[in-house]
Amino acid sequence: MENELISIVVPIYNVENYLRMCLDSIQNQTYQNFECLLINDGSPDHSSKICEEFVEKDSRFKYFEKANGGLSSARNLGIECSGGAYITFVDSDDWLESDYLEVLYSKIVEYDTDFVIGSYKKLSMSDNCYYMHVWDQDYYEKIWTSQELLTQLPNLENYDGSYTVSWGKLFKRFLFDEVLFNEQRRFGEDFECSFKLYLTMTSCLYIHRALYNYRVHSESMVGKVKTERQLMDDVEIRLGRIPFLIGRGIDSTPYIAEIKRLIQWRLDTKSDVEEGESNALCMYREILRNL
Repeated sequence: MENELISIVVPIYNVENYLRMCLDSIQNQTYQNFECLLINDGSPDHSSKICEEFVEKDSRFKYFEKANGGLSSARNLGIECSGGAYITFVDSDDWLESDYLEVLYSKIVEYDTDFVIGSYKKLSMSDNCYYMHVWDQDYYEKIWTSQELLTQLPNLENYDGSYTVSWGKLFKRFLFDEVLFNEQRRFGEDFECSFKLYLTMTSCLYIHRALYNYRVHSESMVGKVKTERQLMDDVEIRLGRIPFLIGRGIDSTPYIAEIKRLIQWRLDTKSDVEEGESNALCMYREILRNL
């Protein structure tokens, strides 16, 4: 089979210090049949100049500018403009192993799943250290049906972030005819979208190999303590899962237990309450009473 076109969507906002490394890693992929959609989400820094450099020297790079609307809207524009049979998302402060596309594409063709999940390494900028949880000698592959994955998801999410994010995966493009990122949500958009994809898919493949490099720095959402708004969004997303699980005949007990654990953790730290947060705590107590 001739290698098919893969669309790579890169949302961009205030990443001039990291963007070139990201785009170099894309340009140097061993799998060459790709288009890279650079979506400038109203970035006020000099990221646009770096994008223009790559567009000028490599026709596979395509540049789009839009008013700032957040990560979800940037990704959705990339999806809309994509022309590949497959699509993958790369955050612009991260970078890829050189065979990222080659490995994920070969596996999605071999197993004919709806998408492939790869793992990652994390680089912490605060201490300049890599944090590894995947080793070459431990390599394995696991095929999940939708029902199987949804049954195990609460446990998986607790120990492997690969299942909660949108990057590090290769999707068949048709999945996004039904599922898009929620542009009204500024926090937890990956978490929410991933669950919708697990509901929609027939099957996916997980490969236990670190193909993606995730950078944590002062501007990274994951590197920050959760704000009250983030926590409320997290709880809201988790609650929104329950009707779908019940409709599929999947035991929601582990999901509810995670919601209770999260809320109880917040209530146990109520001494940190700032002005205007008391309403949130009342809401959490009400949710606990009704679960």
